[in-house]
Amino acid sequence: MKLIPRFMASALAFTAVFAHAGDFKPDMKKDQVGKTPVSFEPMVGTWVVAEDGKEKVIRVDGSPWKASQDAPTKLLASSARRLYGTSNEELMDNAKQFAYFPVAVLKGLDNFSEGAIRVKFKTVGGDLDRCSGILFNVKENGDWLSVRYNDTENNVALWEFHNGLRRPVKFSDRTKKFMLDRAAWHELRLTIEGVELKAFVDDQLALEHTLGSEPGPGRNGAAPLPDLFPANNPVLRPPVKGRVGLWSKTDSTSDFKDYLVTTK
Repeated sequence: MKLIPRFMASALAFTAVFAHAGDFKPDMKKDQVGKTPVSFEPMVGTWVVAEDGKEKVIRVDGSPWKASQDAPTKLLASSARRLYGTSNEELMDNAKQFAYFPVAVLKGLDNFSEGAIRVKFKTVGGDLDRCSGILFNVKENGDWLSVRYNDTENNVALWEFHNGLRRPVKFSDRTKKFMLDRAAWHELRLTIEGVELKAFVDDQLALEHTLGSEPGPGRNGAAPLPDLFPANNPVLRPPVKGRVGLWSKTDSTSDFKDYLVTTK
């Protein structure tokens, strides 16, 4: 199955700003406050255009997360048809797990492999979680990778989603906390060069990971989970190749702006 059939390309068209060759930046001029963002396809969760001062931002609103448990599944089915031209049964099978992780996929960029993704974020609220992240390596079956900042743990992590389950791949140094001011904007940046992944918060290196490498021991020296071995998990095998977007968790409410993808 092709990622996006040609006949659907026009349906996903939107305005993008190309600041430099290789730069892909969504343009929010046509976005309306209170409406779904034009440049992102919400797959799970409530994503709306909000205002920060006089500036338009994209907000993931976690407040309705517990209100309706079947809504994520319905949204997922509808979005899958728009993106892929048909319902994806494997994607549907993962819907229950998907419901925990609000994601919105960037339109107009079918595939990202190498370069950088950056976004500015601000933590707004959340009782269970306060997470803001970059979604990448999104596959047709719903598998993905994400790099996220967690305001409840004050750390950065790389997560994978495969076979309907999410698992941690790498955490930032547990002795180093990123104590960020919630009232201020901060930048999360992901760079991918070949198999080398790096994540930064406000230009501070937070973690590094080599895609395709074998996992280390689990907690308390336990054997790593089988799905963390690249041989068992395609989303952990190089190269990075898939869609990108925004990521969050459960009842997190976060604002995002200045999303920029630079391709090599």
